[in-house]
Amino acid sequence: MAGTELRKRQFIDSTMHLLGDTLGATRLTYYSVDADKNLYDFVSYRMPADFLRTYVREMHAVDPLHVRRLRSETVARMDEICPRTPPSDVEEYERFLRRFDVEHAVDFIFRREGEIKAGLSVMWTSHDRPPDDALFQLAERLHGYIEFNLMEHLPLPREDPRTRAMRMFHLTRREAEVANLLCCGRTNADIAGCLGIGLATVKTHLVHIFEKAGVENRSGLVARLAAAQH
Repeated sequence: MAGTELRKRQFIDSTMHLLGDTLGATRLTYYSVDADKNLYDFVSYRMPADFLRTYVREMHAVDPLHVRRLRSETVARMDEICPRTPPSDVEEYERFLRRFDVEHAVDFIFRREGEIKAGLSVMWTSHDRPPDDALFQLAERLHGYIEFNLMEHLPLPREDPRTRAMRMFHLTRREAEVANLLCCGRTNADIAGCLGIGLATVKTHLVHIFEKAGVENRSGLVARLAAAQH
């Protein structure tokens, strides 16, 4: 792990320990957010592995606290976001949380120049003391300190070389999203889950992407995009 990434990971780990101890929460997960508001690069603290696998594959689309549903929140609370979320999504997500003994959840949302760059989910189980208004006020105060220091560990905005390469092949925005996830090693099922589209739609996008890039398969696309970056 490069020095910059190591310092970032150390800061994230220490932040999750701090929040867990200060807010009395058992489970925490940090995540990065890309330009299309996809979540990636998860770092967990006392979070069951099955929780994240299920979330990425099935539940992100109904998560009331997903960054796609947020407005200007800094610390997003379930009780504040749920009223503007479809009741069926709320019910499905709450059933999911209960499967893992989670009773309360908030997300810290971190922005740079108004754009969401990362988030941190904080979850309380039935064994934790339920959060009250005073605890949420403390969370709001901690948010600014964490956001300021986190931005010191994130790279300055710049165009991803892969984005430039994709533009060369005249991919649509959705095709570029599919290609980017493919290059990150995601399966067709993973891509469908991340983007909230059907498996057949993913396959159709891949056919078009392969045609535009002049390749026959996934490995050929990865190699073609890598070569186009230079």
